[in-house]
Amino acid sequence: MLVLLLACFPALIQADFAWSYKCGEDSVCQRVPLAETNGEYIPLPKCRLACKAGGTLWPFPTGEVRIGSNVVSVNVGDFAVEAARTTRLQEAVAVFKNHFKSFTAAGEAQVKVQFQISDETSDLSLKSDESYRLWIQTHNGNSIVVITALTFQGGRHGLETLSQLIQCEDQSCYMAADVLISDAPKYPWRGVLLDTSRNYFSVETIKKVIDGLSASKLNTFHWHITDTHSFPFYSKRRPRMTEWGAYSPEQIYTEEDIKDIVHYADVRGVRVLPELDAPAHSGNGYQWGEEEGLGKLAVCVNRDPWEKYCVEPPCGQMNLANPNLYDVVEDIYRDMLDTFTGSAFHIGGDEVNFNCWNTTKEVTDYMDGKNIPRTEEGFMELWNEYQEEALARFKKANGGKLKDMILWTSHMTEPEFLHYLDPSIYTVQYWESSTNKQLPNLVKQGFQVIMSNYDDLYLDCGFGAWVGEGNNWCSPYKGWQKIYMNDPKKYLAAQGVTDPALWAKIVGGETAMWTEQAGDQNAMTKIFPRSYALAERYWSDPTTGWFEAEPRLVYFNSIMEKQRGIYGNTLKPEWCVQSQGICKLNKF
Repeated sequence: MLVLLLACFPALIQADFAWSYKCGEDSVCQRVPLAETNGEYIPLPKCRLACKAGGTLWPFPTGEVRIGSNVVSVNVGDFAVEAARTTRLQEAVAVFKNHFKSFTAAGEAQVKVQFQISDETSDLSLKSDESYRLWIQTHNGNSIVVITALTFQGGRHGLETLSQLIQCEDQSCYMAADVLISDAPKYPWRGVLLDTSRNYFSVETIKKVIDGLSASKLNTFHWHITDTHSFPFYSKRRPRMTEWGAYSPEQIYTEEDIKDIVHYADVRGVRVLPELDAPAHSGNGYQWGEEEGLGKLAVCVNRDPWEKYCVEPPCGQMNLANPNLYDVVEDIYRDMLDTFTGSAFHIGGDEVNFNCWNTTKEVTDYMDGKNIPRTEEGFMELWNEYQEEALARFKKANGGKLKDMILWTSHMTEPEFLHYLDPSIYTVQYWESSTNKQLPNLVKQGFQVIMSNYDDLYLDCGFGAWVGEGNNWCSPYKGWQKIYMNDPKKYLAAQGVTDPALWAKIVGGETAMWTEQAGDQNAMTKIFPRSYALAERYWSDPTTGWFEAEPRLVYFNSIMEKQRGIYGNTLKPEWCVQSQGICKLNKF
């Protein structure tokens, strides 16, 4: 009897599943009764590969795309890899193979992967060439894959595209058999900001965020690691910063933690951008100065009523009247430079509150002693004094060189004060609204700009207020569709800037995950898949809208959950994933 049941079990399973997939009208995979595919079960991943060229790709390539309809079964663990000369590329290949480790069925094709990369040691910068060429040819059961690129980053992007041309179900994987793709990003800076000061995030969660960035060819993890709320960055030269600033002894990022994260990101084609926010957003962590005989390093720390001294509790700004402050800042710069690699550094610079300084006697006495008026212009002069000295200290800490220095839009980037900043030194991260006149003025004055306009790209918007009641300040919620349509050229043209040379001053964009109401338990659902939408906007610069992109994004998000364990916000019912092209608003 047992033998009979086991013999019948496959038939029972087949009889219990009545559906298959076939390529229908408009090159869309349709869920159909098994009889329509002659009783043969065609998995959805296999259908997606064969049905429409590029239907599994995200972001969509910008150059030539030729993908044949033939599909072969493969075992990725058996891929033979040639010409991966450096440990870095070998690790990237290991990451690629690891994505498919749970799919163990034998494949019909023997696959050989060859790399032709000019520079496997390349660093990522605003001038990096991230282009690649991917070629796959299959003949008599043998598949040759060739990835050609000038840089490691380009080669790794090619490997990521290859992974999207391999789709799996149950134990089996399928690969597009004949492919030619030429691809390169339209913008060099594509990223996500994560704030780990308001709420601490585990190293594991940070790595999972980086996984999502890498999968969608986002190349920047912007680490907003300090703020007034906490100072979790461990400074070996100034260890009292975390003694006073960390939420607990366990909620600290050590030098080993950071180096591990930086390496993890690098192998996946992602830079880690550190931000030391200053001179505002500097409070908890700076209180130890008086104990050490250095005076107050920060003022207005945790002062109440907070509304008078900062934009949200707790308050805190650097004490610009205290010359000892700059030695501390320089030491923190040195420690960050020891742990973070890369060509860029973010120095903060937003939301300075003049009333904080104006109500601090030490600061006003300092200003009076230097005949600096206690006016808007005077406080800007004081702020610029910090800006110049901090820049000099950074340069000193970095062996006499600057990096790509990034700062936020602020009072200092308004037209009447922009003369304090040098466009050959600073790139401006733009968080004002898309209609603010700072945007056209910045590009006209020669500044490179990273878009993070809050009315499109802030991921914390649209939730309940955390101070008071109602919705939070930047509501409504920014859906992926709005993020996908974040075209800076459109915003500049709306304000009269139509010169492509000025459009080129926009070097990319970032979504921003401020974490007043986010932590390990829910941040991933806020970051993804909305940041995937940013990835295609700033890689592909699509001329079509979100409606055309939706089927690919829905499928990609589903695959990220099932194959990579990147659990973002679910976009649609599973039925819609399986019934492509039906779950949409129809136009009558």
